Amino acid sequence: MIRIEKRRWRTSAAGVAVAAIALTGCAAIPGSGAVQPGLSDINQAEQALQFSAFGPSAGATQEELVRGFITAARSPVDDYSVAREYLSPEYADQWDPYFGVLVWEGSRPFRPDGDEAGMLLLSVVAEVDPDGRLLPTEAGESTELRFEFTKRGDEWRISSAPAGVIVDRATFDAIWSQHHVNFIGPGGRLVPDTRWFLSRPALSTEIVNALLAGPSERFELVARSGFPQGTTLTKNAVTVENGLARVDVKGEGLNNPGAQDEMQLQLQTSLQSVTGVNRVELLIDGTPVRSKPHTVTPVAPVQVGAKLAGELEGKFGVITASNVEPVIGVSARVEELDALAVNLSRSKTVAAVLAPDGVHIVAEGYSALVDSRKGLLAPSVDDDLWTWSVSATDPSAVRVASVDGVQHELDAPWLESLNVHAVGIAPGGSMLAALVDGGGGKSYVLVGGIIRDNEGEPTGLTPKADIEMWAGGEAIDFDWIDQNRFVAITRQGTAGKVSVGGPGTFVSEQGSVPDAVEVFGGGNRTQIRVLTASGELFAPQGASGWQRVAADVDLMAKRG
Repeated sequence: MIRIEKRRWRTSAAGVAVAAIALTGCAAIPGSGAVQPGLSDINQAEQALQFSAFGPSAGATQEELVRGFITAARSPVDDYSVAREYLSPEYADQWDPYFGVLVWEGSRPFRPDGDEAGMLLLSVVAEVDPDGRLLPTEAGESTELRFEFTKRGDEWRISSAPAGVIVDRATFDAIWSQHHVNFIGPGGRLVPDTRWFLSRPALSTEIVNALLAGPSERFELVARSGFPQGTTLTKNAVTVENGLARVDVKGEGLNNPGAQDEMQLQLQTSLQSVTGVNRVELLIDGTPVRSKPHTVTPVAPVQVGAKLAGELEGKFGVITASNVEPVIGVSARVEELDALAVNLSRSKTVAAVLAPDGVHIVAEGYSALVDSRKGLLAPSVDDDLWTWSVSATDPSAVRVASVDGVQHELDAPWLESLNVHAVGIAPGGSMLAALVDGGGGKSYVLVGGIIRDNEGEPTGLTPKADIEMWAGGEAIDFDWIDQNRFVAITRQGTAGKVSVGGPGTFVSEQGSVPDAVEVFGGGNRTQIRVLTASGELFAPQGASGWQRVAADVDLMAKRG
C-alpha cells in the first residue's frame, strides 16, 4: 500500500558531498536517473527568457541569503555562477543544481534553527527529477528545507542547501516547458513519455539525449528506443539552423534500415513541439541517412472516440442530437444484458459490459461472461480489443480477455488494498490508471505501464506506479481524454468537482456539476461530458462552467 505522509527535504552536512535525498520520511526531488549529457553545458545555450541574477549584498542576514540564493538560481547562466556566490567556497563546488526541481506556490516563511541553520517552509506542488519527469505532490502538504550557514570573515554564507533548484510555479511555467519524448511500443506504436526541459536553444539537444538514454523507469518494460544502446551524439549537440535540426549520431547497429526508420520517427515526433524546428535530418558519423531532411509533421495524441455512446429509453448506441444510432453487432446484446456500465472500443466493434452477473465481452456474433467476481468496477476495452476488469474487493488482480476466448490474470501489486473507484486504459494501450479514494477527503490517480508482446497481447503490468494527480474530495469516476491527459470527478458536498490532469502534468480544476456520477473523456475538453444521478448530461461552458445538454440518459458509455 502506498504511504502518503508529510515529509521533510533534508540536506547534507557542511563539508560532505551532497547525497541523494531519501524518500523515506522526507519530501525530496526524486533521485533516480543520471543527468543526461548536454544538461550541464550551460555555456552552449542560455534560457530564451532571461532572469536577472544578483549576488549577496554586504551584511546579508541568513534569511536574506536563502531568499537571494533561491532567486539567483532562476538563472543557469555560467553553471549557476551567481547562485554559487551565496555559498561558502567549500560548498559551492558540491552543490548540484541539476539534481532536479522543487516547484512551490504561496508563501515561504523562514525560521532560525539554532545559530547556524534555518528552515524554509514551502507549499510544494510538484517535484521534477533529473530526467525531467514531473510528479505532483499532495495538496496542503508542507515541506521544510534546511539550510546551514558559516561565517566568511564578517559575512554569512550557505554551507549546506538542498540539491537541485527551488522555483515558484509562475517562474517554472515561464522558463520550463513540457514535451513528449516518444518511444516505440509493440506494433510500432508511439509511447509518449512526458518530460520537462528548460526553454532554451539547447532544448533540441536535451530531447535527443533523452531519446538516446531510453524510456523512464515506468516505461522500461513497456517501450524501447529505436536508437541502439550506446548511441551518442557525434558533436554533443543538435544544431538548429533555418528550422532544420541536424542530429548526428555514432555507435553500433545504426546502419539497420528498420532502426533508422524508428529513429527518424522518434526524432520527428519528439522534436515537433520545439519552437523553430520544422525539419529533421538524421546523420550517422556525418553522413545523412536520407537524401532529403524529413519535414516535421505534427502528430496528435491518440484520443478517446469523440462521439458519446450510451443508453436512452432502453436503446444503446451512439448518441446524436436527435436519436441513438445502434452499433451493429453490439447494441442488441448490450440491451439484453441490462447493462450497468459499458465501455465501447474506439473501433465500435467490441464492448465490455458490466451486467448484474459480471463483466461480459460483446462483439458481432460473440458474447461471453469473462468475470463474475463480486464488486466489479466498470470495465475497459483497449485498442487491441482486450477487455479489462477489476474488482474493488481485490483490485490487484486484473482480468483480461479477448474475443478469441483467451483469458488470464495480471498482477497489479500497487493497487493492493487500495479503495479503487475506477480503472481505465489509456488510448494507445500503454498505461493503466486507477482513481483511488485516499480517505480524509482526498483522492488521487495512480498510473502504471502495460507490458505487451509483439502482437499487442497484455502480458503484465509494471511493478510500480506513480501518483500523477491529486484531487480534493471523495473519488467518483475517471476517464482518459487522450494518451496524455485524463479527467476525474470527486465529490465535495453534493457536487462533483471536475479535474483534468495527466502523466507529468499539473492539475487543472474545471468547476463542478451537482450530483455528478460519471464522466466521459471525449478526446478534448469541449467533448468531456458529465452525467448526473438524475440522468442529466452536462457539457463544458466557458473556462469552468457547465451547461445541461440532454436529459433522461440511462447510461453513458466510455470509449476505448
